[in-house]
Amino acid sequence: MKHQRLIWLLAGLVCWAFALAAIRQVWFQRATDPTWERMRSSGTMRVCMEAAYPPFGLVDAARNFSGFDVDLARELASRWGLQVEFVNLHFDGLYDALLTDKCEMIISALPYDETLTEDVLYSPSYFNAGLLLAVRQDERRIRGVNQLGGKKVGGERGSAAELEARRHLEQGRIPLQVVTYPGAIEALTALRDGAVDAAIADSVNVYHFARDPGGIRYVKRFLSDEQYVIALRPGSGYTWKRLADEIARLTRQGFFKTLQARWF
Repeated sequence: MKHQRLIWLLAGLVCWAFALAAIRQVWFQRATDPTWERMRSSGTMRVCMEAAYPPFGLVDAARNFSGFDVDLARELASRWGLQVEFVNLHFDGLYDALLTDKCEMIISALPYDETLTEDVLYSPSYFNAGLLLAVRQDERRIRGVNQLGGKKVGGERGSAAELEARRHLEQGRIPLQVVTYPGAIEALTALRDGAVDAAIADSVNVYHFARDPGGIRYVKRFLSDEQYVIALRPGSGYTWKRLADEIARLTRQGFFKTLQARWF
């Protein structure tokens, strides 16, 4: 019996040792992450964005910010017990502002850029702005690109949507007819009006257009990916871990579906 108690005591000590090591590691990460420490000490999370790209970010004359990304930033700040401060900049200046400490993160419909992964830390994706196949609401035969044989497919001229449609045509897989338009909205309008049988466009425009009853619907499988992410400065490992955990939690809780329903 005494031997057994000794074993349990040793096991308990080992567990405590691992727990203390984990706690020390967390505190070490916090102490070596200036981004997290600055936010905690100031009580403010500064977010760089271009508030000129609805529905992700916009600002009115009274400097009231609103949009998908604005709601996301406010939710993150609230969960961390912080106030949020928006720094409104032209999109071209966002990375410079981040790297010169004008904000803690960029939340601005920011596409993942593999060429910048040594300069910034990217969060996991929270929105896919890739290409979707759209059809009219009453169309039941077209369930994907494999059913586009002999069909007219609309897309924005010179865009990734046109390239995607022509890729299937040129590979000889699907004998479709590509019809181009000045923009994605014009292509989706042509679809709704019956000028084409289907259209390919980015999800942002497709989601907007699909809101109107009796118009169009979309095939849920993406034809391409354009992942929107949040950018942090290098050395923000603890903040990145907290951010990744929150994005995963918000996804499980249906927060992003709620935002999509609200803003699209």
